[in-house]
Amino acid sequence: MECGQFFRYKRVGDWYYIHSGNKFFRVRQDSDRLEFSGADKDFIRHFFSLDTALKDILAEIPQDRYTKKAFHLYYGLRLIRQDPWDCLLSYICSIASNIPKIQRCLDGLARAFGREVRLGEVKGYSLPEPDDVRNVAARHAVPLLKETGLGFRSNYICEISRTADRRFLESLKSLPYTEAKGRLMELPGVGEKVADCVLLFSLGFVEAFPVDRWIERALRTFYFKGQKVSPKLINSFARDYFGNYGGYAQQYLYYYSRTALGRDFFKK
Repeated sequence: MECGQFFRYKRVGDWYYIHSGNKFFRVRQDSDRLEFSGADKDFIRHFFSLDTALKDILAEIPQDRYTKKAFHLYYGLRLIRQDPWDCLLSYICSIASNIPKIQRCLDGLARAFGREVRLGEVKGYSLPEPDDVRNVAARHAVPLLKETGLGFRSNYICEISRTADRRFLESLKSLPYTEAKGRLMELPGVGEKVADCVLLFSLGFVEAFPVDRWIERALRTFYFKGQKVSPKLINSFARDYFGNYGGYAQQYLYYYSRTALGRDFFKK
């Protein structure tokens, strides 16, 4: 839950309360047992990719000194299959943001324009649907969006709601990776990183390899002897080297660089 791919949760005691589309549920782990309520077993299995053969997936990724270390330290880390619309909003909020800022933006947006949901004594808010955002935009209420903490990102969200919806996002699943990425990048505010995040974390394109500052630093240090190289070269290298499951390699290396190596590694 806390590896940086997903933001719509809050922790209450040892429970994680999670928003995904119209679902509000909770999970906690006790040793090798996962407890949950608010969703059924099939949904939980799908959401956390528990129906994938993780060992086989990682075996397809080159086993160098860095991937081996990351796989050893964080074995069990999987890709969360996010709601596509929520994921798109989340990564628009990620532009020029850190994780606490992303969560504040999403929480502000949900509280202002989403729907209240409850699970036991815990209250939350769902993110607004595309129609909800379009209605806000139609009332020329962009300033209301800005007041939620979105700032300049509110313009992107309003524009996206006019041209994209759940049907559009679902239609991308049937396209080749490059074409799906190109279609996403036609949306306002969606660059390569945001597009790859949406493709990887919600649309099933496990070959997508999002490159942010952390992963760029990691790849330059691990595979380019610290030399400065272009983002284009890094993307090309990642696709060629990590292959069909590059998205899994990305998550393990991302979490490894942030957690095991820490901020001093990023500042070098």
